Amino acid sequence: VENSEHTLDPAKLLNCLKAEKEWNQSLIVDNNGAMITSNKTNASQDEIKYFLKCLNSRDETIGPGFFLNGEHYDIHRFHPPLVYGRRGGPEEGEGIAYCRVKSSVNGEYVHFVITYLLPILSARAIPQMLEFAKKYFGEPCQDSGKVYSLLHSYTAKIHKKK
Repeated sequence: VENSEHTLDPAKLLNCLKAEKEWNQSLIVDNNGAMITSNKTNASQDEIKYFLKCLNSRDETIGPGFFLNGEHYDIHRFHPPLVYGRRGGPEEGEGIAYCRVKSSVNGEYVHFVITYLLPILSARAIPQMLEFAKKYFGEPCQDSGKVYSLLHSYTAKIHKKK
């Protein structure tokens, strides 16, 4: 069921992104990699293409990490539909989070990325991101695709060994 606030309108979404004062940068792209809107980021097409496939493989995502605006971010959490990490050290750093959401507006996936500067941590920024996603796109969830299938088969093997 579509929420009346669910939208893919670039101008409305940009205003909503700007209202999130604890986020440094943000971008929203469609499932083809076309920019819906962005705030304070100039992501390259190669960087965007990488986000589109980051849920395909834990190893291929955590190993190289993310790049945004030419900056490298180490990825340390892979919990589909979320992937997140950070760059920098204990005194100065920036977190990054990715979320894939199926839009209730058109049934297509929306890819959503935010960054946040210290002292904001993932424990604060990611719940904000999830609330934003629910409010404007729909419920973030992992579909029955490749990642879920791999996780399910791995879990089944562990339970079988017990």
